[in-house]
Amino acid sequence: MNTPPKSVPSLSPTPAVPVRLPVLHWGRPDASRHALLLHGLTSSGACWWRVADELAEAGWSVTAPDLRGHGHAPRTRRYDIASFVADVTPLTPHGGGAWDLVIGHSLGGAIATATAGAEPGWAARLLLVDPALTIAGELNEAMLQAMTAELAATPEALRAAHPAWHPEDITLKAAAAALTSPHVVNSILRQNIPWSYEQTLTAYPHPATVLAADPTQHPAFTAEEGRRVASAKKNFTWSVVEGAGHSIHRDNPAAVIAAALAEPQA
Repeated sequence: MNTPPKSVPSLSPTPAVPVRLPVLHWGRPDASRHALLLHGLTSSGACWWRVADELAEAGWSVTAPDLRGHGHAPRTRRYDIASFVADVTPLTPHGGGAWDLVIGHSLGGAIATATAGAEPGWAARLLLVDPALTIAGELNEAMLQAMTAELAATPEALRAAHPAWHPEDITLKAAAAALTSPHVVNSILRQNIPWSYEQTLTAYPHPATVLAADPTQHPAFTAEEGRRVASAKKNFTWSVVEGAGHSIHRDNPAAVIAAALAEPQA
């Protein structure tokens, strides 16, 4: 019951073929610290605007891509995690080397973890925002319908559901959802579920932090997962952002920014 499912290999027998991702940048390219921000399902790189802007003002160079199938990125037939990893692995800071910090939300958290596990020198630290590290069981129609319903979210519906969101968050989320097709959502879910990258995170040798949504808001990252990883990984911290839903960077961007700027646990 308490044992997480093992990572599921790619459904395709052929190696993943990367696509070139469109990216947004904030801050000076030659800054001393570099961060990569990976968005979640039905979102886009632009949706990181507040976190990215504040990190840039703090002296960071920030990069946020549109992941395949999202925003203005190429559409493909494959949406397995291995393909997402193949896309983001070539992304490196100005001048090369490792990212000082990779932030991943939801699906982006799973992709960040999988990439860091496959390429240990890719990221010096992970900050995972309510990451979808584990989705157990079988894909069902209710899950498909719930995720596909997000694509039809209008600014008015988002405003009613999230009255505390900044107007720009509403605009950008609605635009990102409109650019994501049911085919992409269905493909990501069907080609990957079930999955678990909990063991990958535990084995990651560098510091990692998880911010989880409030337990009343149906978090993707559960307290059970947090306790398991914390018991097995010394340079790991996790905390619940009270009152925040799954999109913590929209509900409480200050919490994400504070965690990004905090000194990592050794």
